[in-house]
Amino acid sequence: MSSGKVPTGAKPKQAGSQTRGSSQAVVPRGRGAGRGTGRGAGSKAVVPMGSRQIAMTKDSEGMLVPEGYTMRKIEPAKNYDVVSFARAMNEDFAPRLKKLFDPETEAALEAQRTGIYIGWRCPEFKHDCQRVNKMSKCFCGHLLGEHDNYTGKSIRVPCKQGGCKCKAFAWIPSRPEDVGEFWFQRRRDFDPSTWRAKCRCKHTHEEHDPVMRRCKTRGCGCGLFDSNFLCAACDKHWEQHETFFETEDERRQNGLPVGEMYIPFAEMPNLRNIALTGDEYDDTAYLALTQGEGSIPQSNRPVGNEAPVNFGGGPKSGFKPVYD
Repeated sequence: MSSGKVPTGAKPKQAGSQTRGSSQAVVPRGRGAGRGTGRGAGSKAVVPMGSRQIAMTKDSEGMLVPEGYTMRKIEPAKNYDVVSFARAMNEDFAPRLKKLFDPETEAALEAQRTGIYIGWRCPEFKHDCQRVNKMSKCFCGHLLGEHDNYTGKSIRVPCKQGGCKCKAFAWIPSRPEDVGEFWFQRRRDFDPSTWRAKCRCKHTHEEHDPVMRRCKTRGCGCGLFDSNFLCAACDKHWEQHETFFETEDERRQNGLPVGEMYIPFAEMPNLRNIALTGDEYDDTAYLALTQGEGSIPQSNRPVGNEAPVNFGGGPKSGFKPVYD
């Protein structure tokens, strides 16, 4: 067959032409497309399906849908159930959650026993990012229990360990999970007791001066501790937070949770029970704290960590506090 010739009976194809039965849709493009072809021609299209043509029309959001059909919009859930997801992904969900929140649960119980609430948070917050107890670690590397006596009115609680220059307790994360670094737990050779929060200069908080907070490592030009981690509760840096010593009345006035509402997950009974007992269906510990003869009183609390506590209820009280 010579080039440029068309066999008898055949018709040359024309660019842009469409034959009946084509699988392509004719969709008006641009503003004003389809003018002169009838009313509403700019919002409809004809989609051939073999020998059958299906009219397409635009919905309220401008999407092409078959005429006569309705579409249900798919939207993400407004309240994503993180708890159910975490429980489904972890067979040991309850014991792991309890272990994670044991320090904060102890801090909440300690606050109810003494009337002293110690929280770590950004000054503008109406919630604590971390509840602090006497076993919590300070920037200087010593525990709160190794610092001077304190009350709910304390502002600066200095360290009383020999040779330590720390003048004010400042909570610092002591576990990788406190800053959301849970992968450390999966390492076979990981020793939790060796973990320390670090500065961007790659040196730990214990390698910084507890007063001026500049790095003490020779040759390091770091002039101020700048955390290389974020708070697991608010995603802000450590230095944007402060440690507060408060009384129950002071917290009430400032709109901060007190009493039973200071317990981790106070607004979520199942998780609250796990934090207290390790069993989401066991609320005996919570009831002992809030009801009955042995419950902790909600007023007239002592305001010092050395003050004796009268729990009431007499010798038959069902609540038996445990002191370390």
